[in-house]
Formats: sequence, C-alpha cells, structure tokens
Amino acid sequence: MAHNNSYGKPQSDGNRDRGFEDKSFTPPSVKISAFYEDNGKNVKDDLFDDVAKKVAESLKGKNKRGGDIGVTSTQLRRVFEEVKRFEQILLTSNDQWEKQYPYIRMIKSKVAYTVARASKQKTEEKGVYKNLEVFISSCINLIKKQEDYHVFVNLFEAAYGFYYELAPKNCQ
Repeated sequence: MAHNNSYGKPQSDGNRDRGFEDKSFTPPSVKISAFYEDNGKNVKDDLFDDVAKKVAESLKGKNKRGGDIGVTSTQLRRVFEEVKRFEQILLTSNDQWEKQYPYIRMIKSKVAYTVARASKQKTEEKGVYKNLEVFISSCINLIKKQEDYHVFVNLFEAAYGFYYELAPKNCQ
C-alpha cells in the first residue's frame, strides 16, 4: 500500500508484488511410452513430427511476469552431443552395443545432474528442465536394442530442431 512520507511524497510500503498476477506457465511434460506402432515393427508415424514438436514445446514456458523461459540451447546441445557421441560409437563398430548399453543408460543420471544444477541457478525454469529429464528418461527406458537407440536419436534430433525454432531468444 502506498502512503505519503514525511515530505508529502508517495511512498511504497515495499511490497512490489501487490496486485501482481502470476503469469508463470510450465507446459506438461512429454513422456514417450513407445517408439513403435502396435505391431512393434514400424516406427510411429507421428513420432518425428507431432510428438517431437510437443517435446520441443514442453521445453519452454513463461516466468511469473509472463516472459519467455526455457532450456538453454547450450544445455540442450550438451545433452544432444552426448547422445550423438554414442551413436557414432555404435555406427563405427557392430560389436559395441553390449559394451555401450550401460553407459547409454547413464545418460539419465547426467541429465538429472544437468537439471538439478540448472534448476538451482534458475528456479523459475525448474519445470522446463524437469520436462527435459522426463523426455530423456522415458526414451532411454524404452531402449532395449541398438535399433531403438537410433530411433531415440532421431526423435531427439527432431525435437531439437523444433526447439531451435520455438526457443525463446534469451535461451538461444
């Protein structure tokens, strides 16, 4: 509440949020439940477009004042490069799957660390980073064979492309 100080000038009581409408928004997370159609052989038709776009949209939101927030392109690129690194290892040698599979599963913990660290620094963005973790973890949980990993990489690449288009300018 504003009142006049001893000089007759209006003065605030220090509560800057009075009458302030919280405009924060975090979209729902996208948990991937399957890469393949019901027959288990064909990749879902909408996986690399509609689903990937929903994933990208889940990585951006609004802060309390209604400003755009999102996963930074640097953080997203680091995770993506880690995923691509394993793809290169798998493509160069056919006998690497069994050796690399435990390390591929470890990507989940690396993302959890990234999310915890980013959330600590940018508390308003915690939700969008958590959405990244849900996406990565749900996908990695679906990976049972090398072919599944390649589908995941392509899905992540599609989501990354859509996010680049949708990302708030302050996150690029």
